[in-house]
Amino acid sequence: MLVPQLRGQEFTEDERETVRRQIGRVRAAADWLEGALDNGEFTLDEQLVQLLKGE
Repeated sequence: MLVPQLRGQEFTEDERETVRRQIGRVRAAADWLEGALDNGEFTLDEQLVQLLKGE
């Protein structure tokens, strides 16, 4: 598991910002998946494709 390995780890502000951006991408993808489950539509829309590519 990753979280226990992070204990005591020091991060620069740039590293923290990078992690925050990646967390945002994960949240957006999870939100899309939750919506897809609710409405039964699982085709990737352009916005999600860009998100997954990191754009």
